[in-house]
Amino acid sequence: MNLRPVILCGGSGTRLWPESRASLPKQFIPLTSKKSLFELSLIRLKSFKKILNPIILTSHKYEFHVKKALNSTGIQASIVLETEPIGTTAAMYISAKLSNPNDLLLVMPSDHLIGPNKKFCEIIEQTIKNKIHDKWIIFGVEPNMPSSGYGYLQIKNKNNIKKELKEVIAFKEKPNKEKAQKYIDEGYYWNSGIFLCSATQIKKSIEKFSSKTFLICENLLNKKENEKKIILNQSISSKLDPISIDYSVLEKEKNILCRILNCEWTDVGSWDSVSNIKKTNSNSKKIIQLNSSRNFIRNQNRTIATIGIEDSIIIDTDDATLIVKKSYAEKVKDLVEVLKNKNINEAFENIFELRPWGKFENLLETKSYKIKKITVNPLQRLSLQYHNYRSEHWVIISGTAEVYLDGKTHKLKKGESIDIPTKSKHYLKNPLKKSLIIIEIQLGSYFGEDDIVRLDDPYDR
Repeated sequence: MNLRPVILCGGSGTRLWPESRASLPKQFIPLTSKKSLFELSLIRLKSFKKILNPIILTSHKYEFHVKKALNSTGIQASIVLETEPIGTTAAMYISAKLSNPNDLLLVMPSDHLIGPNKKFCEIIEQTIKNKIHDKWIIFGVEPNMPSSGYGYLQIKNKNNIKKELKEVIAFKEKPNKEKAQKYIDEGYYWNSGIFLCSATQIKKSIEKFSSKTFLICENLLNKKENEKKIILNQSISSKLDPISIDYSVLEKEKNILCRILNCEWTDVGSWDSVSNIKKTNSNSKKIIQLNSSRNFIRNQNRTIATIGIEDSIIIDTDDATLIVKKSYAEKVKDLVEVLKNKNINEAFENIFELRPWGKFENLLETKSYKIKKITVNPLQRLSLQYHNYRSEHWVIISGTAEVYLDGKTHKLKKGESIDIPTKSKHYLKNPLKKSLIIIEIQLGSYFGEDDIVRLDDPYDR
């Protein structure tokens, strides 16, 4: 059988707020190393002896991040862009439909930390040697603590060491800590969320147990195989119930086996798990602790000082700070819901946003003006565009700017500036091999990012 990896890359990672937000979720953040979790997932694929090009399912909002990671790792893949959240059931059906019937799909989240890569790939390749064309294989992990952050698997004949693949009796969703301890005492495994199944069997199971998802996906996807980029229809996608494959299929399916993932694994699902991985605090020169111990502190620029603080996690970003007792980190997700209900912007967005051409940082915003710092990467340019509700004033801080404005091109150096009137057609370009930095002052009645009318775009957005 041909092995095709499928990477699910659309989650928002709310349990790792304030670093992980809807605008830049955890899979694209370098949480545990200099590379993001998604980049590490792509690099892991290189340890397989032979695989087909992977399929990556993600939100259309994250297309740039996915393409950037693919370029940095040298991986070729097909990208499926969701315009609405579709859930893992639909994601797996779409992946199966894009594959050949005999392809064996290895479905993995993009935000897990697994190692060593060679060991993980050997486990998968050994599993494939079994006759599993009509089976679902789920990979279980031996628990090392009673966690309420994972689902659990009840296994038949757990102690039969001769059987590499063991029958799954039941799925148990995320329990409280008391029940989690009971599950561990009874020999349950954590559900890693990693699956192995043939494209044909995936489609059969979803058609049988989740017929509504099956019918919608049949109309949603009418694309050729091997297409590099597929954008899912928004009106049809909105009809899908974004249900997980565990609920819709696996709790009903009988042909499920479990293979123990006997290598390092964590879903990096909370700050507790990050603190267990990283161990040490970041930027220690700016962390001062008096009569404090067993704290995990992660800061970027500001100095963090504690007195008499113990067993706590402190995460400081440019615009928000989280302080939580260790073992309560799972509740960060609940905190984010409170922030969202109060319509607090920090629940959704960072003060900065990455773009294919560079990034911008929001420095100050009032009802009548907004100030940004814009960094344009070497030899990159923004789209040709205009704004209906704001004018802009650009001041060059570093580098050289090439500014197109209503048919004329201007070259500006450090200290020079230019006005961009409302409705003027313009773009900003960095013609040099070093970064360009400008300060942008917006004046008007509305400053949202949707007040950008693109006339052309080098990045096909």
